[in-house]
Amino acid sequence: MNELSVHYTDPRLAALYDAHNPWGPDSDFYLALAGTIPSAILDIGCGTGMVAAAFAAQGHDVTALDPAGAMLEIARRRPDGARVHWVHGLVDDVSGEFDLAVMTGHAFQVLLDDETTLSFLRAVRSRLKPGGRLAFETRNPDARIWESWSAGPVARPGQDGQGNLAGTSHVDVVKKGDLVSFRSLYRLEDGTQLSSRSTLRFASRAVVSALVAQAGFSRQTWYGDWDRSPVEPASRELILVAQVV
Repeated sequence: MNELSVHYTDPRLAALYDAHNPWGPDSDFYLALAGTIPSAILDIGCGTGMVAAAFAAQGHDVTALDPAGAMLEIARRRPDGARVHWVHGLVDDVSGEFDLAVMTGHAFQVLLDDETTLSFLRAVRSRLKPGGRLAFETRNPDARIWESWSAGPVARPGQDGQGNLAGTSHVDVVKKGDLVSFRSLYRLEDGTQLSSRSTLRFASRAVVSALVAQAGFSRQTWYGDWDRSPVEPASRELILVAQVV
């Protein structure tokens, strides 16, 4: 698993996270998946807590965890944030049983090998009730999205609480097997420059499916986009809802 990127640990960049990653079709998908009947939800890698707080506002009992304290500081201040049980840590730091576990924001891709992924999936499986579900997305390696990452700076709309804007670019993009490593450069409006290194795994659908089955999930439903359309070769996303039956 990666060390945490500065994007998540530096308060200046954590404050910009929502402007860079606003509510979108992915958030709508997870909120609809939870439904309106109150249930126990585990939000893994919750970040700034946007989706977790929305679950809570919908009446669910939400436990949300993240290893980045700077992200959780923002999450706790959200409207409805007081209704969420925030945990600074990983799945092993959580007890209880849940109806639904989610891992949003492509966080699944920080699991860099089969052993780590299987251990994570089994830990989640052990915390789900009979009939419980795990939902997450990972980028489809067939779409080769990393090839566009070094195209140049990305304009970032939106501001943090201090009125700062940021530009982002990726350099030194290297693919080795199913791992893609890169360095992210951040330029704040005041001229400050920050950088971080990251590695993500672009596992195939077949690999992920086999690991999910090995972890004890007996039913899998795959989508290629947030409108629940099927996976196609050109689909940018691999979205999985796995269930314990």
